[in-house]
Amino acid sequence: MELHKKGSYEPEDLNSAANKKLIKATFDVFDMAIRDNEIPDAMLMKLQNDAFIFSGLKTHAQLMQAGSMLRDAGGNIRSFESFAHEFNKINQDYNQHYLQAEYQFAISSSQSAANWANLDDSDRYNLQYRTAADDRVRDSHAALHNTTLAKDDPFWLSYYPPNGWRCRCVAVEVRKSRYEASDPEKAMQAGEKATSQIDKNGKNKLQIFRFNPGAEQKVFPPAHPYHKLKGAEEVKKELQPEHTPEKIGAYEKKLGVTINKEIFDFLEKETPLTFTNPTVTKGQSGAYYLPDHNIVRIPIDERRKKSKWKAESVVYHEYGHAADWQRDLKKKKAVTDLMDKYRDKLDFKAIDKRLSDMSYWSAGKGHNDLMEKVGAAHDTLMSLNPNYGMGHSKSYWEIEGNKEAEFIAHAFENKFAGNEVFKKVMPELYNDSLKLIDGFKPKK
Repeated sequence: MELHKKGSYEPEDLNSAANKKLIKATFDVFDMAIRDNEIPDAMLMKLQNDAFIFSGLKTHAQLMQAGSMLRDAGGNIRSFESFAHEFNKINQDYNQHYLQAEYQFAISSSQSAANWANLDDSDRYNLQYRTAADDRVRDSHAALHNTTLAKDDPFWLSYYPPNGWRCRCVAVEVRKSRYEASDPEKAMQAGEKATSQIDKNGKNKLQIFRFNPGAEQKVFPPAHPYHKLKGAEEVKKELQPEHTPEKIGAYEKKLGVTINKEIFDFLEKETPLTFTNPTVTKGQSGAYYLPDHNIVRIPIDERRKKSKWKAESVVYHEYGHAADWQRDLKKKKAVTDLMDKYRDKLDFKAIDKRLSDMSYWSAGKGHNDLMEKVGAAHDTLMSLNPNYGMGHSKSYWEIEGNKEAEFIAHAFENKFAGNEVFKKVMPELYNDSLKLIDGFKPKK
């Protein structure tokens, strides 16, 4: 056994072939639960990424516990037989008992996330909490049955099911005209009670379940104890792609977003992230990639603070530019063929009008996420035909390679952040742009 042979465990040991195999085997179990749902591509990737990190942390927890049993009371390495006996007990706990509960949770959590992503956009519906309505339902969960509140009520950010291991509760859309709304304050009190269990140390064991899998796009509780173990942050770094920029964690924290690190798999070399203008620029504004210096600059500004979608998608956009420059993606036949296909196929005038109307409406209503998504679709339209759309100046499009570069960068956005506006207005192009990026992913 590798652990016994080495005589110790450190987070970097997760990179060994045996431990990578264990992480993958664990992830494959969770991935099976996640994939059995109709989930938008961008959300699916985030749920899978969360499950992969959780699998790594779970393996880390198991190896840490096993590592603590390597030596006897006298500080000497145990015999292999003695250690293997203890390790098998730990293995049974983590990869049978715990895994079974986590798998069931992954099923419920991913189903809930899918339901959240597919909520009706109209205001005709509220959300209603429902239990399985049998004798196995916990009393505290039964108290939440039929709780009916608006979809944007804060209750759903903390108590959207599942609310515990093996919880079978769901939230369904119901017509406002058919069901009376519940008292929000009483609902919050009931939700707090359903997720409260104080242990002998005075800590609430169930508080970790106060999260929304769909809104946070995570399968497992972000506050799960695995995240708090010694070395957990090192583990997360070990599990990241090789060229993940050092400052990406600070960026996520400053803007309250989670970046899918899989974008960095497309890079061929380390590409630093900066929040301020490098000295080589002369007051350039906004976000950009500098190919001559291989730097991405994304400011922490009001635009990104007002739109979470922009704050996230701009990372995929700018690092999409970096991948393009590093790998010369714009010259690939798949790109030019796809662009030519839609130059012949799209009704530019009609699409331009539709997007312009959406842009005007979203700006007037102050819907910043929607406005940014419209802008991305509009700019993609312009990359195909500069006589339509809006975004970059017409002189920008006259520079050789810029049309292809922007088309690719927006395709990266579609793949990693999703864009329901783009998908609604240009559905075939949207789906083809996802396939285009899939074709660029390097083989490992």
